[in-house]
Amino acid sequence: MEDNIEIEIKIDVSISVAEHKIKEEIKKNSIPMNIKPKHIFNAVSQEMGLICPEYSTIRSQIIRNINKQFPPNIKSFDDIPIESEYYKTKRNENFMIFKNTDLIIFQSPFQAYLFSNYHKNIFADGTFYAAPKFSYRLFITRTYVGEFNMFYTTSISILKNKKQSTYEALFKEIKKNANKFRSNTLITTINFHCDFEQEYLTNNASESYNSYLNNIFPNKPLFYKLIYILKEEENLSYNDYQRRTKGNWKKKKQKIFSATDEIKILIENYKNKRYYN
Repeated sequence: MEDNIEIEIKIDVSISVAEHKIKEEIKKNSIPMNIKPKHIFNAVSQEMGLICPEYSTIRSQIIRNINKQFPPNIKSFDDIPIESEYYKTKRNENFMIFKNTDLIIFQSPFQAYLFSNYHKNIFADGTFYAAPKFSYRLFITRTYVGEFNMFYTTSISILKNKKQSTYEALFKEIKKNANKFRSNTLITTINFHCDFEQEYLTNNASESYNSYLNNIFPNKPLFYKLIYILKEEENLSYNDYQRRTKGNWKKKKQKIFSATDEIKILIENYKNKRYYN
């Protein structure tokens, strides 16, 4: 009997020590979205050795401690702050460019530059899957950079509703922001291909693109988790574009195509899933 009590005491002590070390390990991480429960456990287990409790017994405690590091969850569109430290890219640039009662738009200077310089055809689509619970839809615009034969995201917006005025405000603000990166002529006309209409892209291409979006984002993510993922994806795109611009990727000589031919090429690229976020 005494042996059993002693064993229980040792287990309780080991769990208590593990939980304390877990809290300390979590505090070392400045970005809570990056923390993986199993990684935290492995670090603590390596330090404690054989006396460390099993992962299954303390997993829920690890997750609770990680969640405590997150900013307060956004539960309604009105709760979205106008300013936040999370509204900065990894290069410390402004990421959020506009917010009203129905809409919030994220577009980095890099994305605005792409939009302003490759606005001949802008493709737009959305996903309900990756939209936060309090919102209606996540709406994304992308452009095709011909010299690299690549697609890049040019803006991401969270919509509260599907009112026409919401979409009008979205396109107006994106265009206004992109014009800041044009030294000569302003953007006046843009060919928006919304929802990948049948006229331009096949249903298969649209479905494959939506599948790509849903693989990037978790289902109904927390607001700040979503912003973190968007910034990670933006930084990957930025680095990819910089490498290609500097000549680290071989460029192929391009044939001059008509507008119709260019659309056909875009269709084939989507069919082959040759896109990059």
